[in-house]
Amino acid sequence: MNFRNLGLAAGLCILALSASSQAEDVVSLIAQADAAYAKRDDVPEAKIAMITYDRAATAWRASPEDGRATVMGSTRAAECYWKASRSAWWLGEHAEERAERLDYFQKGMNFAQKAIALNPDSVEAHFWLGGNEGSYGDSKGVLKSLSLLKPIRHEMREVIRLNDKYLDGGAYRVLGVVDYKVPPLLGGSKTRALEELEKARAMGPQDPFTHYYLAEYYKVTGDAAKEKMELDALRTLQVVPDSLPELRMLQQRAEKL
Repeated sequence: MNFRNLGLAAGLCILALSASSQAEDVVSLIAQADAAYAKRDDVPEAKIAMITYDRAATAWRASPEDGRATVMGSTRAAECYWKASRSAWWLGEHAEERAERLDYFQKGMNFAQKAIALNPDSVEAHFWLGGNEGSYGDSKGVLKSLSLLKPIRHEMREVIRLNDKYLDGGAYRVLGVVDYKVPPLLGGSKTRALEELEKARAMGPQDPFTHYYLAEYYKVTGDAAKEKMELDALRTLQVVPDSLPELRMLQQRAEKL
């Protein structure tokens, strides 16, 4: 090997080591974000998770890699963005002021849109885009957010197309909530709402969100006996450790019902 080729090989080696080191740094960021999100009961930890996922996504997209690795980097960046979107949703659900809630849900929508731009087949990104849109509309008021109905339904249809069992039929659950909250004259349907919520229950009979929203549905429709049945089920529900924060949140809300 001549000196020119030797220098080229050394340069390539340095670049490879640099890219490897950068990838390790990004993986470390994701691990930090995952650890913070696991402690989301402490709301500031969820904010740390959101910010760190965003940093990790930016780092993945900026890393100097070859063509194959760039595809992997985009996929990992999309994962970080939808996790940031999920974190933003959690923060919005726990914010006390309406303006703060709307701000977090808007951030959640922005993160999810970035994820979809990188990976259009990300079922998680479509779900959290629609989820943040739904919570944004709920916080702003149904009648003030009618323009979001079509986008929410579109995202949930994408989730169903990609994996209808995601989050225990979460897409059917969201569609059900939309249908019992939106007046019939504006496209809602109590009958369709129950069908959609029952589909979600069939896919995830132990899912706390489904029990909570079924209780809310029966409250809206005036069936006190069935509402009580769902609330009683929610109070005694057993879930995996990863879902305990959501269960505790919904149990607290159920007391207010």
